[in-house]
Amino acid sequence: MSNFVQNNCRVLGTHLTGTTNTTVLTATGYTQVIGVRLSNITSSDKTASVGFYSISATDEYKLLFQHIVPANSAVWLPLDAFALNVGDEIRVQASAANSIDVVTSIAEVPGRSG
Repeated sequence: MSNFVQNNCRVLGTHLTGTTNTTVLTATGYTQVIGVRLSNITSSDKTASVGFYSISATDEYKLLFQHIVPANSAVWLPLDAFALNVGDEIRVQASAANSIDVVTSIAEVPGRSG
């Protein structure tokens, strides 16, 4: 388990303005994903999918698929320091445009390679 106190932690916010698969994070170094929060900013239930794109396999793998995000609520997807290689991506797709906001929490470990 990563020591988040000693690592450089930050959050990245993304408004999903469409229904296409959207890259919310591209790893530029040794990046560990702590988790992803999906917030439904509408008054009706929506679904969202979260995927991991591997640059080396040139393929995407679903971490969460068409999960219901309740109206005016949020879902937390804990990824427990899910390690990415340089160029790997986290992607999110919403069932409706302008309905889901995404906050991705990451830790970056300087001087380490994936």
